[in-house]
Amino acid sequence: MAHSNPQGDFVQFILGGALASGGAFALMNQVFFSSGFRSGPRYPYGGLTLPIATPGIGLLMIPLGIGVVLLFLDGYRRLSQSLIWGSAAALLVGVLNSLQMRMATISLWQLVVEIIMIAAGSGLMFRSLKGYDDKGQDQHKRM
Repeated sequence: MAHSNPQGDFVQFILGGALASGGAFALMNQVFFSSGFRSGPRYPYGGLTLPIATPGIGLLMIPLGIGVVLLFLDGYRRLSQSLIWGSAAALLVGVLNSLQMRMATISLWQLVVEIIMIAAGSGLMFRSLKGYDDKGQDQHKRM
């Protein structure tokens, strides 16, 4: 029967979290986002260039406004919440759809090191939680 060490498990969890966070940060640091908005001497007023599906995003403000009005009427709570959440979700999808993502050129060695950091850190975190139940009590001491 294995004996658990709460202090050691905590240190292992923190070390795993730091390792996984460092790997995720290094990987995400290679990703660049840009929008359809352009500026500069060729585009003095912003020069809006957007994908085809994005211009209808302004129409989503109508159901959002109706949902807010119904929310304050206090009789149509379920309908108003569905309008608000649906409009907010569609707005979020529209904004994410207009973003362009690209990844910087990195070597295979850098990519492998970052993936291994994330995987090893996650493994350490999960291994430190293995000997405990849902309530945070040591499973071996209860037996």
